[in-house]
Amino acid sequence: MNSQSKLLAKFSMAEAWKAFVSVSRACFLFILKPQPAIREKDLLPFSPLAVGVSLLALSLVVTAMLALAALPLFLMADAALGSQLHQVMSRSIASVVLAVVVIGPLIEEVMFRGWLSGTWRSVVGSTVFVALVFGVIHVVDGLFSVSAAIIQLGLAAIGMIGFQLLSPIDTGRRLPYFERAFPFIFWAQGIVFGVLHFQNIATNSPVVAVLYTLPLVICAWLWGFARIYLGLASAVLLHAVYNVPAVAGMLTILMLQGT
Repeated sequence: MNSQSKLLAKFSMAEAWKAFVSVSRACFLFILKPQPAIREKDLLPFSPLAVGVSLLALSLVVTAMLALAALPLFLMADAALGSQLHQVMSRSIASVVLAVVVIGPLIEEVMFRGWLSGTWRSVVGSTVFVALVFGVIHVVDGLFSVSAAIIQLGLAAIGMIGFQLLSPIDTGRRLPYFERAFPFIFWAQGIVFGVLHFQNIATNSPVVAVLYTLPLVICAWLWGFARIYLGLASAVLLHAVYNVPAVAGMLTILMLQGT
């Protein structure tokens, strides 16, 4: 590598670090005082890609730090994958990737954060989407010999087309009192998101369960910031990419246990 290339690499690393620090600070301030829309004065001087990459890095750093801190307790408590997650992970690799990296992030982001802007379009779109995925699937699943994952993916695609018809989903009048209640709504969606993932781990230790859930709560708040700052599609993509190393690690552990 010549001197010019080294200089460019050093400059890029410096810019990346600057973006990471700025985005981390903006997220922290947003979580302390959430708002359903980003004010012009709070816009960051970075591209959406730089903000998204910084949010992904922040999500992974937070998870890794909390996981390392909790690792001794996990080992002592002999925690294991929950039955439902273990069932998902026991399928073919293609099915696992489809469920955990594609379908899961898409459905969960719409369910927990699709409506966070509080406009009638976002609320109606999210409600119809969730009803479609969780309601119609029970009817369709009994009529056709198609896997639930494929049905969910098809319904999710139809739902996203519906979102496009409602676009732009974040403009227009908000629900009454939504802005006033937004901080509590925002904090609650993150806590509920984390608590609903209790089933992913089997343990008799409440402390281990809380430590397992805490990174997910924090990530839900980070992805909530992404939802408001970058839009729903960016939040879905961020969640999906975040799940890639997690599913790779779990698959590796299960394969090693099977040998």
